[in-house]
Amino acid sequence: MLKQIIIVLWAVLTVAPLQAASPDASSLLAEMDSLSRELAGLNQEIRVLQTNNRALQDSLMTLSSTILGQERTVAVLDSQYRILEAQRQPLVGILTKAVLADVRFSRWAVLDALLGSDSPGELLSRRMGMERLREATQQRAEESAKSLRELRALEDETNLATARLNERRTELGALLEQIGLQERELTLARDIALLQQAELLKKQAAVEQTQALSSAQAKQVSASLDTLAHKILSDRNAHVPSTEFGALKGALPWPASGSVASRFGKKRHRRLETVTENPGIDLKVPQGSPVRSVSPGKVKTVTWLRGFGNVCIVQHEGDHHTVYARLSEVLVRPEDTIDQTTILGYPGFDPERDTYVVHFEVWSGKEKQDPLAWLAPRR
Repeated sequence: MLKQIIIVLWAVLTVAPLQAASPDASSLLAEMDSLSRELAGLNQEIRVLQTNNRALQDSLMTLSSTILGQERTVAVLDSQYRILEAQRQPLVGILTKAVLADVRFSRWAVLDALLGSDSPGELLSRRMGMERLREATQQRAEESAKSLRELRALEDETNLATARLNERRTELGALLEQIGLQERELTLARDIALLQQAELLKKQAAVEQTQALSSAQAKQVSASLDTLAHKILSDRNAHVPSTEFGALKGALPWPASGSVASRFGKKRHRRLETVTENPGIDLKVPQGSPVRSVSPGKVKTVTWLRGFGNVCIVQHEGDHHTVYARLSEVLVRPEDTIDQTTILGYPGFDPERDTYVVHFEVWSGKEKQDPLAWLAPRR
């Protein structure tokens, strides 16, 4: 599937410059919008793969550490086995001598009594002492043999567990290799899509002088803003976690680390002499920067709007809403209860600004507010 995407994207990219006809403004915007959605999906897949890759790397490190511990255990057991074996050999020798002596004593008891013993009592004492020695030696030898068997069984069991761990390590290595291949394919697809996007921007620049494209863009943004306002107003007065949002005006944390690229309010288009309104602010942020909610609340809407990309709307206590748009991906779902530590998503790439951007709005009831009046001053 990935290879097919790459082939199609590459074909479109290489054929597009050959087309002489200028694209229609509305179709150009639709193509840009479709490509933005595709890029957002690719970025999300890549991030999931990177997350899985890090998890597998952690598992592999833990597994390698466990295997090292198992190998050390085997070495200790092998050393103990050799020590016990060295102790066992003299016992076996003593036991052998005792058995031979006992046989000899039984066979030549009369002769020993005559030649070596002063009395029958001394003969009996010597024989009983020899039996006790033999029994003690035999018991020690049996205990040593039992310990050797137990050690050998434990060593075999540890070796088997180590072999299984090594098999698991091989499987993890294969998974990491597969994930790496998928990530490279997705990255290639994303790079080709970015090149295609650059080609579309060239086409956009070619028709920028006409009012058609700017008018189409204005209509697109206006329609999306109407949709956004409708969603916010329809979500009013729902139950959310208790927090004095209004009291935080001027002290809210910034949703992401960055600088202001576009401020709140109306702006006049110099060439077309038209007025557009920004209902929030746009922040230029580093790639991969997490976008967080500025206050505890509940996720009310997660959607896609043309010109705004992925959009997440959070409702706060006191009929307040915050909006986070132009996201490459969203990590939360509607009805999720969140706080200031919750990552809502990650910023999307804005080809016109050639940077990553987050659009942020604050609503108080039916009124759009200047987010800079709500955010804490930058130090």
